[in-house]
Amino acid sequence: MNNLKMKSHFYWFLTHFIGFSCQPDYVTVSKKLEGSWRLERFQYTDTNNQLIVNDAPPKIILNFTDSKRNGNLSVGSVSYPFEYNFGPDQCNIDLQDETTLPLEAIGKVQVYSYEFIDKKNIQFTIDKEYHYTTKRVIKNVEYFFSKQ
Repeated sequence: MNNLKMKSHFYWFLTHFIGFSCQPDYVTVSKKLEGSWRLERFQYTDTNNQLIVNDAPPKIILNFTDSKRNGNLSVGSVSYPFEYNFGPDQCNIDLQDETTLPLEAIGKVQVYSYEFIDKKNIQFTIDKEYHYTTKRVIKNVEYFFSKQ
């Protein structure tokens, strides 16, 4: 009986350990995302399938502000509030009015894939975005931000 009890405790511990170790750590990801991120590079493929790289984009700051998942996108002196939600490799950035965003600003669609390059750099990607002002679709869009 003692042996059976030890086995059941072992299996309980093992299943809980495996279950906890496989779950994404949302607290850690939230802390990593929190703060201000400055756009350092923006690139995409245009309608002629040419890669366009902008290493000196306008001043764009992406700010993940609090645990209520509210944020702020600053494009020069214009501010755009947004709500966000994230998973282990995707982030939903829901701006109230994405139709006035410049080409280099993130948020023209909602769900972006993201990857931390290191503690101070993050890359957001999306297959395609529609730019409302120019009325064109850009593809293979990549945003590179550094933490401020």
